[in-house]
Order: sequence, then C-alpha cells, then structure tokens
Amino acid sequence: MRLKNNQELIIRDIQVSDAEDVLAYMKKVNSETQNLLREPDEFTMTVEQEKEFIETNLKSDNHCMIVGIVNNQIISVSGFYGTGLKRNRHRVTLGTSVVKEYHGQGVGSYMMEALIKRARAMGKTKIDLDVRVDNYSAIRLYKRYGFKIEGTIRHGFFVDNHYVDLYQMGLILEE
Repeated sequence: MRLKNNQELIIRDIQVSDAEDVLAYMKKVNSETQNLLREPDEFTMTVEQEKEFIETNLKSDNHCMIVGIVNNQIISVSGFYGTGLKRNRHRVTLGTSVVKEYHGQGVGSYMMEALIKRARAMGKTKIDLDVRVDNYSAIRLYKRYGFKIEGTIRHGFFVDNHYVDLYQMGLILEE
C-alpha cells in the first residue's frame, strides 16, 4: 500500500517477535498524544508481559492485533477485542493509533479497512469504539467508514486537570 508521501505501508498480524518494538512504539505514541487511554508513564509492560499479551491475542477467536510498518519500523498498532459470551460475541471494541509523523498520510484509513475486513471474516457484526469529542480527525475517519455516534460519555477522560467527554461510536457490519 502506498501512503500519500509515497512510502510503502505493510500491514500484517502482530507477531510475538514484535514485542520489544511494540513497547518502544507504545512509549512513543503515548508521549505524542492525549487521545489514548494511558499517560506515557502508565505503559509499564515488560517485554515478557508483552509477548504473553501478543500470544493470548493470537490464540483468541475474539481478538485481532495488526501492525503498520514503514521502513521496517512499526508506525501503527491497531486491533479489536471481544468476548466469547453468547450475548456479546458478535461485538468487538476497536482501538487504533498512529505515530504523529505519519498523521495525514492515509495510515488510519488502511488500518481501518484491514480491521473491518478482519472483523467481518471473524463473523463479527458490530464494532464499537470510544473517541474524544475533540479528536476531529479521528471522528472524520470513523464516520467515513460508516461509524455513527451512539452516545456520549460525560467526563470520559481526565487530562491536564480537566474532564473531556468521549463519543461512543458504532458500526453495524451486517447492513
């Protein structure tokens, strides 16, 4: 896949051997944005813990983790998780991130397409996500793929000593 800057993006399933690179990626991306769940100092997994986390995801029928790679560097980690419970196994919750230097290059779109395709292939019929109400570029991306705002979580995040609301967004895959 070609990005807007003409670099080649490779998207593939995460591998256990990616653990160390994923930890470096998470440290970087968490320091670049306040749109993600964790503060930079809150991502404290060891390489061994990350390997176990990846292995668990790879074995699950309800989880998916993919990486976006440019020039042998992880520039995006995205995925979804679900449950095996009968009443909820049709749904997954999505999360995605891209390092700042690749914002606006089409990475988010390619990752979203890959995740939606995978969710369909796994028989999922609903994708949910939460997004800050002021994360306009992400909201535009999600809407472009058919996500709808389904609700608002008031005071969903506490950042820089103030509360930020989150939109709950959802995509029905069977329509």
